[in-house]
Amino acid sequence: MTRTTRTPADLRDTVVLVTGARGSIGSATTAAFAARGATVVGLDLPDTGGAGSGTDGILACDLTDEAQVRATVQQVVATHGRLDVLVNNAGISAIGSIEDHDLATHRQVLEVNHLGALAVTLAALPHLRSAAGAVVTIGSVAGFAPVVGRPAYVAAKHAVTGLMEALRPELAADGVHVAMVHPTFVTTALATAAGSRDRSTTGTRVSPRQVAEAVVDSVTHRRDRVLVGRTARLAWHAHRLAPRTYARLMTRRLSTRSNTRPSSHPQETPPA
Repeated sequence: MTRTTRTPADLRDTVVLVTGARGSIGSATTAAFAARGATVVGLDLPDTGGAGSGTDGILACDLTDEAQVRATVQQVVATHGRLDVLVNNAGISAIGSIEDHDLATHRQVLEVNHLGALAVTLAALPHLRSAAGAVVTIGSVAGFAPVVGRPAYVAAKHAVTGLMEALRPELAADGVHVAMVHPTFVTTALATAAGSRDRSTTGTRVSPRQVAEAVVDSVTHRRDRVLVGRTARLAWHAHRLAPRTYARLMTRRLSTRSNTRPSSHPQETPPA
């Protein structure tokens, strides 16, 4: 494919791939790009419609299956002729102490949040290079600072954040921009692994639409990192200037809000 150049704010004729597209952030991101004229393709786990395209028009794809990921990305490019932007949004959490979840749960959270994002990025990379495109990954405050009661999730988000930060200078020479969008707690709940406790939050939460707008902003203005919400911005600076104080305050606030009972709905609907 021939590399093309477009102005940063121009999203017309742009093909965008969004993972976790049925969730709250995924669907808000799909709508935000579509409103600016982009062609948006969503990926998510198969719905009740079967193993092909979902009944809602979203392509079914298990991000933990590398062969399936590659085939699906090829399908997107064959259909639309190009791929300009990848949004790594799919994710799963696990809420509880380090001993609340076994190694299989930690592996599951890492597979989806980190290795899943890596699999799609690798499959999309040749096409993103041709388009001088962008990779945007949804991180979290948990991706750059400790968040009590979520060790598996914190580990996975730190992993994918580190990966993308390392890829940014590596891919810059190819014209591919790499961005991280770090929201604070979102008003909708993330899918959680079995056996998770009830969700606790602290600070002002942000909406899926706010996160989606930050994703679009990171693409149109080539921003390396976007912190979504006042709590995320405070956490970013506090963790760097006074890490022990930050950890103590975060632990105190979340501990007072946490419920020690396992959640009665461990498989919550992903963010929409």
